[in-house]
Amino acid sequence: MLRTLLIIAGFVVLIPVSLYLFWIVHCTLDRVTVRHACRLCRRRGLEISRVRWQPAFEPSGGKKVKTESTLVQLDCFDAQKQRRLVLILAWPLGIRKLVSDEIYPESYDSQWPQKCA
Repeated sequence: MLRTLLIIAGFVVLIPVSLYLFWIVHCTLDRVTVRHACRLCRRRGLEISRVRWQPAFEPSGGKKVKTESTLVQLDCFDAQKQRRLVLILAWPLGIRKLVSDEIYPESYDSQWPQKCA
């Protein structure tokens, strides 16, 4: 009887602790990928204003399949203080691809969060 109660108590404690640890790992991996993207922009001489990210999905036909990569979008200023919108495909071990580097469209201001990351 006591053994059964200890097993049940172990699961009651283990499940929330595991979920919390998975969440911490997820957030840490996101921060690592964002750090890689910011480093690339700084090397290119861009001053970062804001950052946002989302999971990357395979561009397949019907089903969307999440990949291990993250799409990081950065609002930056170049050397002439013009705004640039940089989109980078990153993963925890580095940069996979610079997807785009274009002039910042003014219509995007309403879509961005107002706090800097």
